[in-house]
Amino acid sequence: MTGIRKYRSIQALRALAALGVVAFHTDGIVAAHGWLVHVFPRVSRYGEIGVDVFFVISGFVMVLVTQGLPPGIQSARSFICARIARVVPLYWILTALFIALVASVPGVSEAFGHARVSAWHALSSFLFLPSMSWTGMAAPVLGVGWTLNYEMWFYGVFAAAMCVTRRRLLAVGAFLLLTSALHLLPGEGVAFAFYTNPLVLEFVFGCCFGAWYATGRTVPVAAAAGLLVAVAAAGVFAPRLTDANRFLVFGLPALAVVVAGLSVESKVRWNRWLERIGDASYSLYLTHLLAMPVVVGFMQMIDVRHRLPGDLVGGAVVVASTAVALGSYRWVERPASRAVASWIAGLSWGSAVAGAKR
Repeated sequence: MTGIRKYRSIQALRALAALGVVAFHTDGIVAAHGWLVHVFPRVSRYGEIGVDVFFVISGFVMVLVTQGLPPGIQSARSFICARIARVVPLYWILTALFIALVASVPGVSEAFGHARVSAWHALSSFLFLPSMSWTGMAAPVLGVGWTLNYEMWFYGVFAAAMCVTRRRLLAVGAFLLLTSALHLLPGEGVAFAFYTNPLVLEFVFGCCFGAWYATGRTVPVAAAAGLLVAVAAAGVFAPRLTDANRFLVFGLPALAVVVAGLSVESKVRWNRWLERIGDASYSLYLTHLLAMPVVVGFMQMIDVRHRLPGDLVGGAVVVASTAVALGSYRWVERPASRAVASWIAGLSWGSAVAGAKR
């Protein structure tokens, strides 16, 4: 794989995006357990857009890491193997852990909304295929993994384009625009709703910016600020958020945030802890739904009457979830990814992916 230098702004944005998602989920669980929150929701309600920031960043990075690779099956294999080594190990480990806990530990099912896992639901989760969960929503066993289903779909489309053309961005954009247009047609079923969701156009946003950035051009801070202001102003008139318009209502602001972050790449010294959290953002995104019930349960033990401010409890949950993620990144995610990358590198068709990073 073509190397890519580590953009500190991208790492900081990954950290902020992951923390935003954690805060968004934390607000709900803290309120549901009886604590009164006042300030926390004013911030956490914007955290959902962290998912869209991740999608834009993914498109941006994929273009840069494949820049200069010739079209062909070997390039596509190198690309997809690197993605597998990066995404699959931790996700499979946590999915298997969740299934084992639900099946064998009393009380765990209730803590996760009376979780039930069928054989097909488990298999489809491991294979990144859309399926219905016990909640009645299209989500894998590990709920937040719905975004990884889209990530893997995007990687598959990107790899297919790499096989046949040097103009992979044009091919990827045209294909995903076509599938998104199918969303306007009457259709039923989880698969149809998933594969025609225009949300995938957020990857295309990131790809387009990545292609522009790869030419060596940068974004002036004033231009980035103007884009942020324009998008924020347009947001006042934005319609109610739906699956059909999320790529605009959240996707364009996410693109503006990524553009703004990279505009100050050489002008801002990001906090080292923010960069570390950015490194562990994948762990934070995947582990926080498992960590939150444990932390909330502990908080209930020490505050039975719910006298602590809900804002304090929410902050404690976010901090504790981040600490768990940092440990997961160091002792689980990174070793597992390296092990899988080394295993793939040992195969005759995967030697180009050893040490590949997202």
